[in-house]
Amino acid sequence: MLNADIATILIKSIGKYCDINAAEFINSFNEKPNVAIKINPFKKSENLSDYLPIVEKVQWCDEAYYLNTRPDFYKDPLFYAGAYYVMDPASMFIDYIFKYLNILDNVKILDIAAAPGGKSIIVDSLLTDNSILWANDISYNRAKVLDYNLAKWGKANYIVSSAKVNDFFSLKNQFDVVLLDAPCTGSGFFRKYESWQDNFSENYINLCAQRQKDILKNIFDIIPMDGYLIYSTCSYTAEENEDIAKWVIDNGFEEIKLPIPAEWGIVASEYGYRFFQHLSKSEGFYYAIFRKNHFNSESKQLNYLNKKNLNPIKLIPISRLNDSGNINLTEDLTLKKFGKNINLITKNIDYWFTKDFIYFNGKILSLGTNYIEENKTIPSPQFALSIYKASDIPSIALSLSEAQMYLQKLSFPIDAAEGIYLVKYNNLALGWIKIMNDGRINNYYPAEWRIIKEIDN
Repeated sequence: MLNADIATILIKSIGKYCDINAAEFINSFNEKPNVAIKINPFKKSENLSDYLPIVEKVQWCDEAYYLNTRPDFYKDPLFYAGAYYVMDPASMFIDYIFKYLNILDNVKILDIAAAPGGKSIIVDSLLTDNSILWANDISYNRAKVLDYNLAKWGKANYIVSSAKVNDFFSLKNQFDVVLLDAPCTGSGFFRKYESWQDNFSENYINLCAQRQKDILKNIFDIIPMDGYLIYSTCSYTAEENEDIAKWVIDNGFEEIKLPIPAEWGIVASEYGYRFFQHLSKSEGFYYAIFRKNHFNSESKQLNYLNKKNLNPIKLIPISRLNDSGNINLTEDLTLKKFGKNINLITKNIDYWFTKDFIYFNGKILSLGTNYIEENKTIPSPQFALSIYKASDIPSIALSLSEAQMYLQKLSFPIDAAEGIYLVKYNNLALGWIKIMNDGRINNYYPAEWRIIKEIDN
């Protein structure tokens, strides 16, 4: 239910740019939120509809579907295998934006406030292996969730970091597209998270709008001429949406207009596009798409470009790797050492870092897929989820209850010879086990990934 005072504020703010039926808008807060999934195109699971209550396609995103109920996803091994990702339908609109702009091949994308990773995994689904996705979040804990979700998706063309916006100043003009899903009041999700209304006020709106401008000021100079900025919020207020879009245009950008089919229920505002929960089968969301058409002469970036204060990212060639037969090494992939790990990365990441000798002060969590830690014999959990595994790796198929026990790191009997195995559920990999000569099992599923809630097996 929407607080009456908040309803008044929202209707007034929305009315600056959009005409909506106020009664229908307010009544929609009493309805249940929609539940939707994005299916991983690289990990097709047979008969997924037998496991999930799929009822209807999300119109603006390929391989995305509404569910008629919200299952207990934590019980489903396919969720941990990366077969699908649960997210709001409005967040999936990024699929349509990228396809319309046709920026998918041999490009560098920065998702600068990416956690938990929904938009990043959709972009990664679209990008070719000669493109690069850099996904970042300022919070290290949130960046770890982002890293996990991209690892489950299975590709090797991504970088995950935890950094402040100004840590990217050393990468001036490097990115073809920058995405900013900006910190906001969250008013578009008040139906889903009713307690968020407790912090909402006009002062909070103004605070968020100023924070959004501060972030954008630091982003403008890392976008090259003709590069794109995609701005979004999960807020209804014009102060965080259209007013910000006008300000972006005043700072060197032109707005890109999209053709939107009327049946989608998406509202084309004076600036950008709005999702209303009573019109579009999603929570409240806003997008605006811009292309840079001139440089801002008031750049403050030069104060941050003293490379003596920056850390170079070093990728070290691998002279020999005895067990690289586990990997389906395509022409776009290579192995490089980064820190203590041997990573599977795309050659364009390797070329970019070697050619430009990238300096970066933020914390790098992942460069591609961690294949194996140096001096270890068992590949990493991340590689178990990779789509580049060789097809002949010894594997064991688990039942539903066995897979759930594996994901809880519980013991269960397996009738197999001594050795290291990839365990699978419904033909999708979950992780590694080692069967000892006395029949005991070592479960190598990471403790931080395991299912914590009890499951009635």
